Amino acid sequence: MKAIQLHDKYSEDIIGTVLLKENVESNQISEAWDKYQETHNSNADDEPDIYEFVSDGNWEICEVLELDFYQP
Repeated sequence: MKAIQLHDKYSEDIIGTVLLKENVESNQISEAWDKYQETHNSNADDEPDIYEFVSDGNWEICEVLELDFYQP
């Protein structure tokens, strides 16, 4: 299994992490994310949303991976 963390292309903030579905390469996610970021980014009126990215036609290549963060 592979996962990829997606960032806003302008602010570089972490938007979320997606789990790649079987037989999907990371470049497919990168290309889809770049296309999504054309209109959904911190410099546009529509901020990026990881759930919207997946539901906007990318459910066949990935799913949102919920991560908890622990720092002692």
